[in-house]
Amino acid sequence: MTNTRTALYRFFDADGRLLYVGITTNPDTRWASHKRSAAWWPLAERVTVDWHSERKDALAVELRIIRTEAPLYNMGGAPSPLRELAPGEQLCPMASADRFFAETGDRFGKGRMHMHEAIADVLCLDIREGRLPVGAACPSGTELVRRFGVSLGTVRRAMGHLVDAGLVVRRGMGSGTRYFIAEEAPLLSAGWVPARLRNPGQSDR
Repeated sequence: MTNTRTALYRFFDADGRLLYVGITTNPDTRWASHKRSAAWWPLAERVTVDWHSERKDALAVELRIIRTEAPLYNMGGAPSPLRELAPGEQLCPMASADRFFAETGDRFGKGRMHMHEAIADVLCLDIREGRLPVGAACPSGTELVRRFGVSLGTVRRAMGHLVDAGLVVRRGMGSGTRYFIAEEAPLLSAGWVPARLRNPGQSDR
């Protein structure tokens, strides 16, 4: 790993909530990329930057922040519960491997699903077996974070899969977003299966 002076940056919204954490050697270029494509960019009101003399040190801090502060939009970067701890890190309740595996079984390992896919599959089963009845409000993001032991970003990504599958409908925007079981949800004889597992070679990351 190259030892390069690296910036660790954090974007916050107007209420001080941490939106995103990342690292870069060129903040201006990286932020221009966020401005073009990041859903959270319009919400950003403040940014902090801390420079580290080595990239590995910035990576360690980034991991610790993701695991313990749960940025709202670090979806793809949210670490797996199998990933080793950063130096000096203590696991927090929002990164519980025991809770995740108790709820998702072997979907993550033998099933070859990503974390957000495994959660979507479990919730699909809840819908199919009537634990989440048609028209009912889905559990809140906080409740699902507590249930599965993952970040809010991972929960949101899982819900996005169910919306795309027509099982769940999204109402509202931003912090007022709510999810409901679709009135005309498709009848499924099996659980939700990621497209990349139905069609090998396709990526859902």
